[in-house]
Amino acid sequence: MTLKQKRDRYEMHKYWGKKPSSDLGDLVRKYSNEGETVLDPFSGYGVFCCEAYILNRNVISNDLNPVSNFINETLFNKDIDIEKVEKEWKQIREKFVDFNNEWFEWSVDGEKVILTSVLRDKDDVPIKAKYLSPGERKAREIDLAQEQAKEFLKYEEFQEISDWYPDEALIENSRISARKGMSVASLFTKRTLSCHARLFSLINQVSSGNERELLKLAFTANLANCSRLVPPIKSRGAMAPGAWMTGFYTGDTYIENNVLVYFENRLKKAIKGKREYLGNFQADGLFSEPNEHSSTYRITDFDAKNLKLAKESIDYIFADPPYGEAVPYFEQSIIWNSWLRIEPDYENEIVISDSKVRSKRGSQFETDIDKAFSEIRRVLKSGKYFSLTYHSLSGYEWRAITNACVRNGFELYEFEWLVQKSFTPRQINRMKTIKGDVLVTFRKLSDIPPYKETGENELASELAIMIRRWLYEKPLDTNQIFLKVMEYIFRERIVSGPIDLLELLINNFEFNEMKLWVINDKLELQTA
Repeated sequence: MTLKQKRDRYEMHKYWGKKPSSDLGDLVRKYSNEGETVLDPFSGYGVFCCEAYILNRNVISNDLNPVSNFINETLFNKDIDIEKVEKEWKQIREKFVDFNNEWFEWSVDGEKVILTSVLRDKDDVPIKAKYLSPGERKAREIDLAQEQAKEFLKYEEFQEISDWYPDEALIENSRISARKGMSVASLFTKRTLSCHARLFSLINQVSSGNERELLKLAFTANLANCSRLVPPIKSRGAMAPGAWMTGFYTGDTYIENNVLVYFENRLKKAIKGKREYLGNFQADGLFSEPNEHSSTYRITDFDAKNLKLAKESIDYIFADPPYGEAVPYFEQSIIWNSWLRIEPDYENEIVISDSKVRSKRGSQFETDIDKAFSEIRRVLKSGKYFSLTYHSLSGYEWRAITNACVRNGFELYEFEWLVQKSFTPRQINRMKTIKGDVLVTFRKLSDIPPYKETGENELASELAIMIRRWLYEKPLDTNQIFLKVMEYIFRERIVSGPIDLLELLINNFEFNEMKLWVINDKLELQTA
């Protein structure tokens, strides 16, 4: 299955892990009927449930992360006046533009210009900038004189921020560059922090109701754009903007973007996405009636280990469970949750975190995933289907998810590969890793059948022998081996100890120039 182009309704915010494709609709059609109830217990942005809702299924979109529920509420809501949003933004802009421009004003050859972006070094000193002259479409790039930079820094130093802004401390975690003493406010320069604070204040003053929520959605989506977290892509030029992916790392240089300019772009995307979403429930043409739609949606914030839903009340479940330590969602979502003044339930988050102040290690992750899958079994009707996606080859994550499926009585029904349009930097840089996500669909058995428990070394030896047999027939890429291993484990109903499939491949086989695994010259297999 190949993921199709993202839809506008899924471009309204930058929440991670989206599967923004109409192909998800194929799963809804295949495994459920109109009027039935579907659940996503780790909904994130809400893509799957949104597709299901548009296809006239009753949906329960659940996530413990508060910002996820905020995004879902704003996405699903149909009671909103887009023209009112645009009118209110015009009022807000009139009150905000002079304040913002005062911060981003610069002199070029004796003429005042408004900077659209600034390159600053690790000491926050401005080095280069871009500005757009009236009537021009392409921004001009300039070097900033040292004396000008000093004057600006002096101006910035003595300014007071009179509007409220969050200053919660980040949870210390070296893996995501959240160091001691860092706070939400420290992710911004004084200039962008001041502008964000004023803009947020004006949104709350001028707007209300669901229209204000859409403005806040655009605001939170824009926060990272105008923070210290925007790296330049130096291979493309000193001021070629990168994008914030994960973590709170600031390099030797970063790009500070104009809050007004970038917010307007985000708001356009939010409005465009909302209009597209609403169009699914409106008349198709001049003489047609509005599309018939009788389904309902619920947005819940249950702990996935305790869903608080009736037993066997769900007809189909789709889950994209947490990727262990790949993304500590709650820790990184602080950049959004703090501005929305909502506090996550960190204790019950299912995650592997490197943070020393949290008890979220691999063993806890496995226990939590098993409890969550036990809940999935409890609420799913017998004989019905449960689909999940995941891609990790690491020991704890892979073991936790596969073991939970086997232990909780799910029978393998179908599996395939979701080929992504784009890959994460980690996937691009590590050619040996898997590309995309595997999609596995199970059927809930009425009774939990027996399963076979194996130790780490036993399974590693068993898999190494099987992989050698496969490679005797022909070379395989990492994806192909992963799928074969998964099929074997699920069909044989194996519960394993910790095992790292990628490490097993590296230790026992060779990866050739064609990006395929082949048999090496070793006489004995290594299973450690």
